Amino acid sequence: MEKQGGCERCYVMSTHQRSTQGSWHEQGWQYLFLVVALLGLLLTTPGFAETPPISVTYQPMVSTGLAAGHPHESWFVFDNWSDPNIPGYAVPVGATIKFSFPQEFIPEKGHPLGAVMLYGWSQKPIPVKFTAKQDDTYPRTIIIQFEQPISVGNADNPGLKAIHLRTGILNPTMPGNYPVTVEFVDAGSLTGTTQAVATITKKPVPNIATYNSLHESRNENWQHVKSGQDLPLPIDFLVTLPDLPRSFVGLRANNDGSLSILSDGKPIGSIVAQGVPVSLRPEPFGPGQARLGIIRVHVKAGATQGIAQIIASLDGGTHYTINAVIE
Repeated sequence: MEKQGGCERCYVMSTHQRSTQGSWHEQGWQYLFLVVALLGLLLTTPGFAETPPISVTYQPMVSTGLAAGHPHESWFVFDNWSDPNIPGYAVPVGATIKFSFPQEFIPEKGHPLGAVMLYGWSQKPIPVKFTAKQDDTYPRTIIIQFEQPISVGNADNPGLKAIHLRTGILNPTMPGNYPVTVEFVDAGSLTGTTQAVATITKKPVPNIATYNSLHESRNENWQHVKSGQDLPLPIDFLVTLPDLPRSFVGLRANNDGSLSILSDGKPIGSIVAQGVPVSLRPEPFGPGQARLGIIRVHVKAGATQGIAQIIASLDGGTHYTINAVIE
């Protein structure tokens, strides 16, 4: 019986009707319970967690880290890593990250092992305690365990966005694309497993990246500036040449507004601007910084609001993009 409107109404049905309806109701609830249980299992199982995509890039100060036969050293960078206004990832105490390299990588003793947690720009490590070691049973795996947490704050402290990994594991002798499995254990929202692809080159390549050390490690990327003004920080790039480690590196302005990167007076790359108009002006350095491979560019905003991209590239090597927001 069911009460409706303060009175009782009886439903009359055959025994067959009652049993059939009850059976379908029971089965429906069973199916619903099963679906909910499976969804919960998938969402809590590490392999199905929404671990963000990760890519492997050159470590800014090394030209050999992704070269065949050399000890592996690189940055493992998360999605949306370059913009400090986009939050990174928090990491709880006790979290573990495992980097597992495939069989083509060869462990070799005698090389330094280490890691640096990064906000997303060079020369600015996250001050957090952790341990890094090679797995005793599977030496192609590097294990990082956190003794302190990483929090997410403002643009100066956006959380974990990249990991600099230095290993005693030799890259494969054959160039190609190799998957590296990255597993996050007890790592909060990061918990799960993903793969990053390490592109191994035949030999070391010329490498260029931002060099924030001369600005007290302040981030040069994604600076905001008013129309007609210079960026608050000039852009410093570090050029690392595998065959000419102590060459004199400088810049030359061209008629089209681009800059040529020079090594001992010979062009080896360029710096160009795309997006909304900006002007580029080189600042010459003395022999000290020039022979360290440091070059400096001042960027002046034009009248158009939007985003400008300053792209530095080396012939046969890497490239690096700096974003400037013109307001």
